[in-house]
Amino acid sequence: MIDLDAVQRLNVHDGDLLVVPEGSDPQDMVRLGEALRVLDPCRKVIIVRGPLQQLDVGAMNKLGWYRA
Repeated sequence: MIDLDAVQRLNVHDGDLLVVPEGSDPQDMVRLGEALRVLDPCRKVIIVRGPLQQLDVGAMNKLGWYRA
């Protein structure tokens, strides 16, 4: 369930990455994506559960992720 007292206004743009709290319910994430599509069906966003960190190519290679 979403804590309505914690809701903030988002100005989401095409191509944005939205990081939701780590414990977020996957169904709530789907609902958020659906709500954003209602606002602008052409807008593309990625919704992930946090926390996130940026990795350089060397760190990604150590984890088995390789660029094509």
